[in-house]
Amino acid sequence: MKKPDLIVVVHLSATAIHTVIGQIHSAQDIRIIGLSTVKNHDFSQGTIRHRERLKSAIKQSIQNAEDMANCRVNSVWLSFSTPDLQSVNSVGEVKIKHDIVQAKDVVAALTQAKNKHLTDDLYLMHYAQQGIALDGNAEMIDDAIGMQASDLMVLYHLMMMPVKGRQNLQQLLQECDVSIDQMLFDAVSTAEYGLLPEEKYHGVCLIDIGASTTSVCVYREDKLIYTHCFAEGGHHATLDISMLLDVTIAEAENMKKSQASVDRHGIDSSQFFTIKRSQHDDEKTINMLELLEVTEARYISILGHIKKELDKEGLSEFLQQGYVITGGGAEMRGLLPLAKKIFANKVNKVNQHSAISAYTQYGDDDKLRTIAAMIGERKYQTAFGTLLYSQSEAFHHSEKSSPDSLQVKPMREKLKTVNKFFGKFF
Repeated sequence: MKKPDLIVVVHLSATAIHTVIGQIHSAQDIRIIGLSTVKNHDFSQGTIRHRERLKSAIKQSIQNAEDMANCRVNSVWLSFSTPDLQSVNSVGEVKIKHDIVQAKDVVAALTQAKNKHLTDDLYLMHYAQQGIALDGNAEMIDDAIGMQASDLMVLYHLMMMPVKGRQNLQQLLQECDVSIDQMLFDAVSTAEYGLLPEEKYHGVCLIDIGASTTSVCVYREDKLIYTHCFAEGGHHATLDISMLLDVTIAEAENMKKSQASVDRHGIDSSQFFTIKRSQHDDEKTINMLELLEVTEARYISILGHIKKELDKEGLSEFLQQGYVITGGGAEMRGLLPLAKKIFANKVNKVNQHSAISAYTQYGDDDKLRTIAAMIGERKYQTAFGTLLYSQSEAFHHSEKSSPDSLQVKPMREKLKTVNKFFGKFF
């Protein structure tokens, strides 16, 4: 029996470092043997705030997962969000010299596609193949290697970040004694975990509201066609409450979790509650409607910015399956009714994925129960999604385009074909 592959994921969030170790038996059978969370606030909005503390937290998270899995980690898949993300749909086109499409032809297509947008200060952190057209055919296919053709055109969604940001993360992980196998935008990871195939096919937008950022991606006909990261998240609501209601950030965070709502129909505007303020050594009485108005304003801002961008890109009308919302910031009471009102579409929470299960090699029932309980926690969904993405057809199709440079002469784009394909989306 073939020994299963081990893949390790480190997910950097603004509140914690999450590490997951998975045994990959198949795309439908991924067994979690180790996982860990270490709280840390030194990676925010894609920026390292305190290098040594962050490095210590990453090391601790990896070590805890290693100890649970009884293995040692040498390399990881890294998932995170950054408002510095720059995304674009691009196309590469090459002439087939020997009438049979070879791997080097697909590589050349990616090289051409990225060279149109990748400047010296940008790094291609992740890309997704959207389709391949042979000889100007508007009907897209996923894999052309070995097929007969004279012309090859490959469409990609490119996700880029500043080179210096990538180098800082790479150096940091190296000092944690691990290398980086792949980098993924966290919304793509979460989408792999939480979206159904029919949602991706018929058009869906995933919204991952984190503490410091909100990550968004859009799928249509099972293809990734849009990604964006907004520099605004659930913690901004906490800061608003702290400033406008004159309480500490810790008191505001507790108030947000225990009392706040963004559903006007779900609160009693005549209701008040009292909190003890440590900073002033007194008590403050707050009206529920006042708290709602502060919190609601921030969430309207977050969702409103998303809607504005999707409308600008002409994507909103193609979202037949609506919106799927996840992330710590999505735990806000009344968020679904508010989002439905803003987007004028159906809105749901993420679906759980059946391929993820708990496993221990040595029949340790207590450890198995511990892992099974941890798997149910929302905070690991992005890391689980990264494991799932590593086995996805989308990833394997894209991997047939190597990021190694193979220079080809730029050719005139067949705009008619490209426009016909993207006309389904935009």
